[in-house]
Amino acid sequence: MRVLEMLLVTSCVLVLMVSLFRNTINRKIGTIAGIACGSLLAAQLLFEGYRWQMIPVYIVAALLVALLLFRRSKITKPLRFMILALSIVLLGVSVALSVLLPVFHLPKPSGGFSVGTETFHFIDADREETFTEQKGDKRELVVQVWYPAAASGRSGEKNTVFPKDRGLFHTYMQAYSGYLGLPAPALDYWKYSRANSSIHTDLHPAINPYPMVLLSHGMGVGRILHTSQAEHLASHGYIVFAIDHTYSTVVTAFPDKRVTGFLTEQSQDRLFEDSRAILHVWNEDITFVVDQLEKLHSGAVASKFKGMLDMDNIGMMGHSFGGAAAFEAVYSNPRIKAGVNMDGTLFITENRDAMKKPFMFMKSEEFTNINEKQAKYRKTPATDAELKELRLTREQFDNILANRELELKLMDRLSQQGQGRTIYIEGTGHYNFTDLQLYSPLIGLTGMTRSINGTRGAEIVNRYLLEFFNQHLRGTESKLLAGPTEDYPEVKYPNSVYQGE
Repeated sequence: MRVLEMLLVTSCVLVLMVSLFRNTINRKIGTIAGIACGSLLAAQLLFEGYRWQMIPVYIVAALLVALLLFRRSKITKPLRFMILALSIVLLGVSVALSVLLPVFHLPKPSGGFSVGTETFHFIDADREETFTEQKGDKRELVVQVWYPAAASGRSGEKNTVFPKDRGLFHTYMQAYSGYLGLPAPALDYWKYSRANSSIHTDLHPAINPYPMVLLSHGMGVGRILHTSQAEHLASHGYIVFAIDHTYSTVVTAFPDKRVTGFLTEQSQDRLFEDSRAILHVWNEDITFVVDQLEKLHSGAVASKFKGMLDMDNIGMMGHSFGGAAAFEAVYSNPRIKAGVNMDGTLFITENRDAMKKPFMFMKSEEFTNINEKQAKYRKTPATDAELKELRLTREQFDNILANRELELKLMDRLSQQGQGRTIYIEGTGHYNFTDLQLYSPLIGLTGMTRSINGTRGAEIVNRYLLEFFNQHLRGTESKLLAGPTEDYPEVKYPNSVYQGE
């Protein structure tokens, strides 16, 4: 709960104790208590802002103010205890809602740099948009950058997690509420959530250019869910460029206020064909963005990043489908040096074991469960009842199983060649590799995250990402990546991920 919210709840409790546990109350004391409670109510609404979780507290506070300021007669004992019981229930409900659905703020990055951010709008004039039917529609991308900010000089406005513009924020909430299966007003309080970066602040001066990391989101979400990861890397001296892959996000907003939604088709019957076609588009997005970074670095496009982007040390990371995109980008783009796949499936597995670049697979606890099922189905085919529960035909299931076999074998071969590494984190679900785990402890009830505390999960993911990129982009050997550690017992290093013959 926020400070004034806690003070308001406390004042309500104190006023209840003073006014309802006594048969009579001094008129002057009652007036003072009523004014104090009313003032806290007004201050909370004015300075922190209304949110629906506090409605029961607002009701109790308003009733108490009216009771203390306008009471003309004694309250009978039954009525006194009825008011007390109702108030306690309302206050308890409000406190519980405020704790379970808090005004979250992203964790403060652990690095020594302050963090700045701004957004670019890139148009690929040489590439037709394939997700729309409009002729002449060119591929457009919104890319947000986080970077080490100067300690002095021009300081920017503090950034929020979601857009500040009221209309745009409402559009985002409509989109995310549909994604989460909630009514949009239930997410209205997200407007108060704060990030740790400042908008349009100066770049921290440095003798050498900064290494870079590109970031791709999962299918149907967007870059916003990876803000804390980007801020963390930027605070340690990286410049992070996160791509919104247009029409594969829940929502993307362009500078001219145009908004796009999700138009990507990925049918179950053509899962791998569709996924490979989408990967091709995303990989072209990544290649195009790297081209734009070269222009920013050379000064061909005016920006604060002229001469400050280390084009020889570019990393790539992604979550879910973005993890598959990261693997493809590292494999196919000679300018990208190393990469991380956060709990993503690979859709292209042939000939990829020849990759001679460092790559890390970070997997959730679900990964081991899936592997066990994989080994089971290898020996005993799925029953018709199991297929019905999975909503798959036998052909679809067999295709998924075959691709999984190739994927696991590829991961093992990369590890044996010394270029790959696989870790999994106990207690994590698929969305523990995003900021969604920080939004509410109730997220776990949806199955999107698992038992690990969200703050702890974010700390582990951020630490291992930093160690990986420090080792492969800066040449700093990491003891943490060498094997299990007492600091992070949740992190496991399997000898082999393929449980085959």
